[in-house]
Amino acid sequence: MEKRSAIPILDLTESSHLNSLDGFRACLALWVYFGHLADASGFQTRLLSLHPLAVDLFMVLSGFLMVHTWKQDLQQTKFLSQSTLNFYLMRFFRIAPLYYLLLLICYAFGPSLAMMHDFILKTLPPPWAQNIENFDPRTDWSFISFRWIYFHISFLFGLVPGMENSTPLPDWSLSLEMQFYFVFPLLLVLWRKIPTLLIAIGLAVLAFWAPKLWGNYLDAGILSHFGQPSFLPYRLNAFFAGMLVALWLRQRNTAQPIKRLSNILFPLAACICILPLSKPVILGYLFFVAISFEKMPLVSPLLSLKPLRFLGDISYSIYLCHILIVYPIVYVLTQTADFLQRSPIERFSISLFLTLPLVILSSYILYRFVELPSIRFGKKISRGPRQSP
Repeated sequence: MEKRSAIPILDLTESSHLNSLDGFRACLALWVYFGHLADASGFQTRLLSLHPLAVDLFMVLSGFLMVHTWKQDLQQTKFLSQSTLNFYLMRFFRIAPLYYLLLLICYAFGPSLAMMHDFILKTLPPPWAQNIENFDPRTDWSFISFRWIYFHISFLFGLVPGMENSTPLPDWSLSLEMQFYFVFPLLLVLWRKIPTLLIAIGLAVLAFWAPKLWGNYLDAGILSHFGQPSFLPYRLNAFFAGMLVALWLRQRNTAQPIKRLSNILFPLAACICILPLSKPVILGYLFFVAISFEKMPLVSPLLSLKPLRFLGDISYSIYLCHILIVYPIVYVLTQTADFLQRSPIERFSISLFLTLPLVILSSYILYRFVELPSIRFGKKISRGPRQSP
């Protein structure tokens, strides 16, 4: 069992590689948006059809940032402590307020959005929906109940088979994210006590068996059927792979003898962790590692450009709200014969021209007036009342 040396907290908030990761996050959000737009407009390319993989890379990035911004000493982290509770508060107010607002919109317009969704898929069915009548039959955005409200407000809906696709939003990943936040301190505790390679092997095996046990999109599993990988065992390996990159970055800056061993163990454990993921995600992970270690001198400056960093700032809003803009606009377009008679790339271009400004503007407004105030409030209450001198 390798000994865990004390790892210093690095102040890299303004570093170039974090700026490039903001740009990377922007690219991932746009990839999801463009992919959904391509599906809706009947246009397919290999890259756009792989947009679900962007969510996997979001999870890797999330695991990295959790370690990178963790304020506690990694060696002293406890599963239940005041610092951990403060962390939960800040993450809740980072994620929940915007989600609750958009959830209200889904509550109000769910039946209409469901009708638009079904009409678009039947009019311009993408390749993955060859049998549209059987595609995701458990999705019903028009059904709202107290159970639906409770599980979505609590972010527990990702643990309930059949509820992970019950809104128009790509929110299944939010439940997954919240599950990861809950176990993150526990992962750090385990990391101190269990060899890194052993954890990586365990999570890789878990990720390999998850689709067989709990289902894989259209295919039911032995125990249940999740239409999305919204249950943490599916993707805990992706989160941990991101954590390993951040731990590797921290460890390489120590002058202790164990550094050489860690420089071998961390990348080896990361490779084991990502084995169950698809080849494109593995390539994306390697790209992410190269950016993190500033080994791509031509790419990192591009990802650090202000426009991409701006899009990185509003990427959460882009990711969460774009569907609410794409479906109504494409639905209106599909009512015209001229639009339907155009080539797929023309339909995609027209849809992009009409939706992109609205997506960016809406995302900025949501970021400015919902996300930022919520983040500030979360930081304020997590600090507690200031004592007077």
